Amino acid sequence: MEPINILTAQLLDMVRGAIEVSWWTGSRPLDIRESRDEVVASIKSALDKAGIEIPFPYRTLTFNDPVSINASQKAAD
Repeated sequence: MEPINILTAQLLDMVRGAIEVSWWTGSRPLDIRESRDEVVASIKSALDKAGIEIPFPYRTLTFNDPVSINASQKAAD
């Protein structure tokens, strides 16, 4: 496989640090999947080497009223 040239298209939402990247690939579905895999793995490897962690997205749910969980009901689910 030929080397893939990756161009940063734009930085999105700097609070979350999102980066949009673009690259050329073949038109076959296999070419697209292989190139995406290579690009994502290369970006992840570079971030790891730089000591930059990609945080897992967390979601906090808040309720107006208390919510109780019955242990026997939870086990039945």
